[in-house]
Amino acid sequence: MTSYLLYDPDCGFCTSTAQAMQGWGLGCRIEPMSPRRLAELGVDERRAARELPFVDEQGRTSHGAEAFGRALATGRGPVRLAGRLLASPALLWLAQPIYRQVAAHRHQLPGGTGACQMLQR
Repeated sequence: MTSYLLYDPDCGFCTSTAQAMQGWGLGCRIEPMSPRRLAELGVDERRAARELPFVDEQGRTSHGAEAFGRALATGRGPVRLAGRLLASPALLWLAQPIYRQVAAHRHQLPGGTGACQMLQR
């Protein structure tokens, strides 16, 4: 099984970030999420609406900052190192609240639009 990082295709900020990541040489697939794809991969749709999911080769799912770090860790060199550090318990305690703030305000970030604003679920 391949690993997957899924993003919100209705969010301009998420889409532009995903497009940028395509050029980083990651070993995972970066795909827009849809209800069908989430179901195929066994990802909780409600949680995916709040935090991007990463599904590894064994089918294990992580979310938010950990998901971003684990996706980066599929890359090479400095990108891999950055991902491993970001997903490590030593930094994850700090990275998760930062991720939540970015996610909550993604509609105000470059590339963001009103469609990026998260619904209260």
